[in-house]
Amino acid sequence: MKRVALLGVLLLACGEAQSFRGFNLVLVNIDTLRPDHLGAYGYTRDTSPFIDSLAREGVVFEQALSNSSFTRESVSTLFSGRLPSASGSVGWGATPAADTQTLGERLQAAGYRTGFFSMTTLLTDPAYTRGFDEHQHLTTVWGLSRGSGKVSERALEFVTREPGKPFMLYLHYLDPHGPYEPPPEMYQRFAKEPFANPVGLYMEARPRLERLLQEGFGPGEPRFEDMVLRYDAEIADTDRALARLFEGLAPLGVLDRTLVVITADHGEEFLEHGFLEHGWTLFQESVRIPLVFFAKGLPPQRVAARVSTVDVAPTVLALLEIAHEGPSEGSALFRRDDGRWEIEAPKQPYIGELLIPERNVVRTVIAGKWKYVAAQRWVPPAQRVKAEKRQWLGLEPPQVDVWGPPVSEALYDLTQDPHETRNLAETRPEVRARLAASLKAYQTYAQRHAPPAAPRPARTEEDAERLRALGYLE
Repeated sequence: MKRVALLGVLLLACGEAQSFRGFNLVLVNIDTLRPDHLGAYGYTRDTSPFIDSLAREGVVFEQALSNSSFTRESVSTLFSGRLPSASGSVGWGATPAADTQTLGERLQAAGYRTGFFSMTTLLTDPAYTRGFDEHQHLTTVWGLSRGSGKVSERALEFVTREPGKPFMLYLHYLDPHGPYEPPPEMYQRFAKEPFANPVGLYMEARPRLERLLQEGFGPGEPRFEDMVLRYDAEIADTDRALARLFEGLAPLGVLDRTLVVITADHGEEFLEHGFLEHGWTLFQESVRIPLVFFAKGLPPQRVAARVSTVDVAPTVLALLEIAHEGPSEGSALFRRDDGRWEIEAPKQPYIGELLIPERNVVRTVIAGKWKYVAAQRWVPPAQRVKAEKRQWLGLEPPQVDVWGPPVSEALYDLTQDPHETRNLAETRPEVRARLAASLKAYQTYAQRHAPPAAPRPARTEEDAERLRALGYLE
């Protein structure tokens, strides 16, 4: 609690409107973080005391969504303010579009020192680090737990080297991404003793899920609950690393002039619809994310309006008063009105996309309480293992017309059915048609504006390491 109290003293937000021009930026992206596993979003397990303390003094968007459930597509959107199809940043090899300036490039051009430090091997393409004076991928091992502390240490090293110049940090913490292997001391915060029969995510749950389900694996079953507990313990480990980062920043005197954004690239599925992990569907558990903005002078509040990742870049640029030119499908979430910072909710409907022919090709639109989902390729949970083996073994992906008619459709009333259990596509055809037309209009726009998608990357030694971790190669 000492760290949390320290932050509260140093970062007490005031209610006076002010300019954030020249403020530093710390953009924290916590891979695979579900907001409903944070205290700030109502979770009862104490996973995130530091994030919760920051949220109490910041602006919490309660209904934030990622525009993809796959890291490369969602981070491309985060950096560019462009939706996947509209920018061509789609598929397994998605990267920020070459014809769109990234946040790093915009802040570098505005005179900022820029640093990019990451624990995921999915962002090693140079397109992600355009505009960053320093960048480092702090591991070459895929799916490595317990690396959050390294990200914070590297960030502090970057800031302390030139303390007088405005800086931007992009920090990508991999935990709580699988394989859910937290440090023992964090696991023991939530469990009195180690679980006797833990299920390994990659070597057991992935290839043998059908057998596990037949044995009763699922909510309430001890092995499943231990898996969720390990996920929570990794959140706690990342929260601890963030607290240490801000403890290190405090003596430098920079926090009074720093805009902090905490978010995630996507959520995580725990069998709500038969899937584990992410990057296969666009159900709410897979795309709902935390989104917290904090800066001294930004009045604390909780915002119920639906927003998404595509809005982050234009919002940051608006707050920092940096010109935002060029195409964007997002919108700034804050505006100054009569000397006050006011929330301005997006007027456009939410668009989500997952465009991986090796897995699923699916888009969704949410307008008001209605969510429409259309898939050009749909692999149900029982066929996932076969599809995954094809992907990792480097076989040619299925030929899918990503602009073609859907092979499956769904319609959900998120007010009455927030867990998406009742498909109303047949019983509410007029709503389905209206939202399908909205999605079609977006697709027409995207086809007109998008450059060619990035080519499928050739298999690397890093990919071979993943195959070994999955048990597909010796």
